[in-house]
Amino acid sequence: MNLKTVGYTGSKSECRMNHFLSHLPPLNLPRQTVTRLQKGQGRLSVLVAALREAGYELHPAPEALAQKYGQREAARKATLSRNTITALTKGEGTVASYLQLATALKVEPRITKRKGYGACLSSRDQTWATPSDLLVSILSAAGREVFDLDPCSPSPDGPVPALTRWTEADDGLTRTWQGIVFVNPPYSRSLPKWVAKCKEEGDRGATVIGLVPSRTDTRWWHNSVVGQASLIMLKGRLRFGNGKGSAPFPSAIVVWGDSRLAVQIAGAIPGAWLIPSQKTAA
Repeated sequence: MNLKTVGYTGSKSECRMNHFLSHLPPLNLPRQTVTRLQKGQGRLSVLVAALREAGYELHPAPEALAQKYGQREAARKATLSRNTITALTKGEGTVASYLQLATALKVEPRITKRKGYGACLSSRDQTWATPSDLLVSILSAAGREVFDLDPCSPSPDGPVPALTRWTEADDGLTRTWQGIVFVNPPYSRSLPKWVAKCKEEGDRGATVIGLVPSRTDTRWWHNSVVGQASLIMLKGRLRFGNGKGSAPFPSAIVVWGDSRLAVQIAGAIPGAWLIPSQKTAA
């Protein structure tokens, strides 16, 4: 959801919120969360997590800002309660309280790109390439050396072992998939389209294995994953491609079309747990 469409005018707090939100990059947030942010009621931790997922950081960090003059003095300058300042030191509190404190301390919040991660969060960026050990585990569970298809490969010789690889130029969203398909879709605004395509091709008879961010609050998750596929939740957070650290979001493996294979994959990945598909055959 793009927050740049906010149009508040009126009080200083509303103008301050409007100014801050207008500088945010597009974020993948539910409409209800966006509405709360626009009203200044949204939790700061939610916004910080969304920024991290999109490859950005908030500066200064809430805890650093709250500790700049000590909690008591910060509370006095910003006319905020000590409990609110304490919440901010823990990275909690509301966006409005953070902005109020920043204004009182004459600090301008900045949004910067995170080092070590690409901003697009796309599998077309090698930064977000599928971890090789995960691919090995999935292929071993399937009894295969390669997948039949990778429909969104970053290049013709991409990192996913597959008999056929389609790049952006091949437009895998418009083509029919067959066999055992591995999909690490772009984690950008096209993600819902790719997940819907996975479900569609699974319904047509393909076995589709998708590596997706675990976004249980999104519409695409409930439309195309919940009850439609077998879900394998992964322990911890993955380290993608050449990322210097773990990803800023949890991941899940979703299997459309072959529930037995999902059981095998879950058993091959340490710490993973399986949520079986509730879909019944037509």
